[in-house]
Amino acid sequence: NLMISFGIFYHYLENKIKADKNVNLFQLGIAFTILMGVFYRSLWLHIGDNFVYLIFPLLLFVLVLLSNNISFISIYSRPITLSLLFPVSKFLFIPLAILINPFSTFFTWLLLNAFGFSSVMKGQEIFYNNSGVNITFSCSGSGQIIFCLIAMIIFNYFFPLKSNSLLLIQLFISSIFTFIANVFRLFLLTIFSNTANVEGFSIFDYLHGGNGGLLFSFFSILCSCELYKRLYIDI
Repeated sequence: NLMISFGIFYHYLENKIKADKNVNLFQLGIAFTILMGVFYRSLWLHIGDNFVYLIFPLLLFVLVLLSNNISFISIYSRPITLSLLFPVSKFLFIPLAILINPFSTFFTWLLLNAFGFSSVMKGQEIFYNNSGVNITFSCSGSGQIIFCLIAMIIFNYFFPLKSNSLLLIQLFISSIFTFIANVFRLFLLTIFSNTANVEGFSIFDYLHGGNGGLLFSFFSILCSCELYKRLYIDI
């Protein structure tokens, strides 16, 4: 959200966009209707409500309608697109998780046996030494891949690559980096699965929690940024 907001703010500064006094009543009516609709729908928000992801782009669109003539709406196509990245990513999470979850499970099992940790795979579960892990959608790496791809798209907005083909290469390799980092995380989780919920420090709980998981996200983002820098400078 912070990166997306910064991207929108940068667009306004770069293009030196100012408010237009020639705003017609029709678009004011549209803006007021959307604003009232958002306010009314917000009264019924609940935990896990996906509508919360649409509030920011809808309010941005209202701001555009209130401050500029609708004939210049194309000027705001980029910030509106940026504001839609986060809600779109939430809708893509489950389909992407369904797609890559079997691959995450298989390659984790393959890596374990390749390094001599004899394990058994059954569906999305991997068993090792009378314990194991159940690789659910949240552990598939879908969220990390989407986050990394959004970061690369925003980078391309600030520092555009020379061609769309380079951007596609960047997005593909960034996905591979993130996938590999998540498989290695699942590899470690399976090995130390017997330490789950033990008293004191638990490697499994640490790597499974937010702080430990961020280490792998940081590694994939670091590799992706380094690749982006090389594509931007050298090609």
